[in-house]
Amino acid sequence: MHVAQRSEFYRSKLGSDLEGTSLDDLAQLPFTTKKDLHNAQQAGPPFGTHLAVDPAAVKRIYQTSGSSGRPSLIALTAADIQTWRSIGSRSYFATGLHPHNSVLTTFGAGPFVAGHTHGVIEALGAGSVPVGPGDTDRVIAAFEAGLVDTMLTTPSFALYLVDRFTRAGVDARTFGIIHLILGGEPGGGLPPIRATIEAAFGATVTEAMGLGDVSPSMFGECPSQQGLHFGAGGLVWPELIDADGGQVPLEAGAEGELVYTHLQREAMPVVRFRSGDHVAILTTDCPCGRTSFTIRVAGRVDDMFIVRGVNVYPSAVQAVAGEFVPAVTGRIRAIVPESTVSVTPPVPIEVEIPEGAKPSPDLPGLIADAIRSRLKFRADVRLVPQADFGSAEYKTSPVVRRGAGS
Repeated sequence: MHVAQRSEFYRSKLGSDLEGTSLDDLAQLPFTTKKDLHNAQQAGPPFGTHLAVDPAAVKRIYQTSGSSGRPSLIALTAADIQTWRSIGSRSYFATGLHPHNSVLTTFGAGPFVAGHTHGVIEALGAGSVPVGPGDTDRVIAAFEAGLVDTMLTTPSFALYLVDRFTRAGVDARTFGIIHLILGGEPGGGLPPIRATIEAAFGATVTEAMGLGDVSPSMFGECPSQQGLHFGAGGLVWPELIDADGGQVPLEAGAEGELVYTHLQREAMPVVRFRSGDHVAILTTDCPCGRTSFTIRVAGRVDDMFIVRGVNVYPSAVQAVAGEFVPAVTGRIRAIVPESTVSVTPPVPIEVEIPEGAKPSPDLPGLIADAIRSRLKFRADVRLVPQADFGSAEYKTSPVVRRGAGS
């Protein structure tokens, strides 16, 4: 077993438990967390004890955002690069991305793992028009020139484009975009958000999803739009756990947090890695014929906050606010305490409004009433102009944690 032989981190963490471990035994092993990996790496930069190959075997390095301090590195061997490309090819092919398509992607080549999608597009044989994040004018120029029929981007940026075209009186349907594949953040599967984007472009919207520490494109939603198919079978072993860490069957109707174990990763393998993604299993019997389980993401476990004993995911708030588009853009953020997950209502919720909009004075109250009716908590809704909300050209953090008085 590669991990037992080469990973100092896991030998220290698991000891003799690694020897002879089978998939049936995995549930007996402890979980690995993002903090575990971060600490192992920071103890001996650049890669620390988590690296399970000779440093000379590392052929590609991505970085995390460093939101918790110093960015972590994600190292890949040549074989790891190919494994990621195989997983991504399965997932994006499932979304309907095929050789005859021409794709504009707003994901940069680095430093983040979303850059791997450039290689996936190439592997699938599709045409590619790469435009990095933050270059809206070049995106629009590609649309106007008729260079692409598919776009790969974040929900935030797709909503930003819809709003920009609406304010300019531009009919986005004239560009001939038939498919938008959304990823990088939650939101693409929310019905009001999806409906807004589909109506504006006259296109189909599907999602892709993954995780940098495991594989950035493990899931892809087919045009049947019944959830994201797991595309890493045989390469990554998935589990579902409840809030107490207990096993949950991967079957339709189940909910929980996804946990992953690499089966072939060389450079930085993970064993029972807690993803932090709380998901619902939708089906294992899709009209497209695929039998892999499908999911819809409820939200990030670390974004969840609690109001009077009720768990709230920001994506649920976004779904409610999205029903008020075009009076709002669809982007929201919850302002919650830095030191606790429990929030005393009313919860401050900032909702972005389009540039130059003159909203009705009743709008904040209407959104707050809808949140209370659907999600059962009181919200203090504050409308924030687009210029003050922050850039939509990559992705949006749905939760801002602030200390008292800040």
